[in-house]
Amino acid sequence: MNKRIQFTLAIVMIAGISYGQSITDFVNRGLKQNDISQRLPPLDSLIEIAKQNSPRLKFFDADYEYWDGQVTLSKRAWLRNINLEAGYGYGIYDNLSNQQIAGDPGSQALFSTEQSRYTVGASIKLPLSTIINRKREIKNAKAEADKSKYQKEFAVWELEQLIVNQYNNLIKIHRLFFISNSIVETYKVQSIRAEKDFTNGAINVTEYTRLQQMLNQAISSFESQRAEFLIALKALEGTVGIEIQFE
Repeated sequence: MNKRIQFTLAIVMIAGISYGQSITDFVNRGLKQNDISQRLPPLDSLIEIAKQNSPRLKFFDADYEYWDGQVTLSKRAWLRNINLEAGYGYGIYDNLSNQQIAGDPGSQALFSTEQSRYTVGASIKLPLSTIINRKREIKNAKAEADKSKYQKEFAVWELEQLIVNQYNNLIKIHRLFFISNSIVETYKVQSIRAEKDFTNGAINVTEYTRLQQMLNQAISSFESQRAEFLIALKALEGTVGIEIQFE
């Protein structure tokens, strides 16, 4: 191999290394400048908003409120067995004489008067089942209330984990989306150069076709990454319950 050929190969290798470094630097600068995590709302804020908007957590709140009320009702259930009755009547009534009221057995006379009468009475009835089951009913209601509370705590933990995963997944997919776009731009430049080289006869049709296919594949990958990015964004928005605005 003569010196001229060696010199030419060295130039090509240096150019390739420089080109590769420039692409790497371009991608790194682009990722830093387009870091979506710097434009998204803070993760803690998204978690708090999701807790406020979550229908599942609202369900557990309502369920806990219901069973907490059942505890109070169970404690007061014995009051159902107490009856208070009152009556009112107006008319002519036969009344005992003063002698009869005093206990005179010889007096048999009654006298009639027109008057109003009020009656008030109270009664209590405590079935044995009410006494025996009262404590158990209260315990059952408390257990259901506690279950709703613990279910909510677990649902909050699940929600936090889901948002963290979706948040990080969105950032990862956005990075891949940006890299795919950078690859497309790189292949577009190569395609323009390949078209000139093909026109000038520097490359054959096979090489030109191969470069065009690589560009088409890069575009296809870019479109797939864009679709995945939109899906990831909508998934996070659906979990949080708001439309995410980029700052």
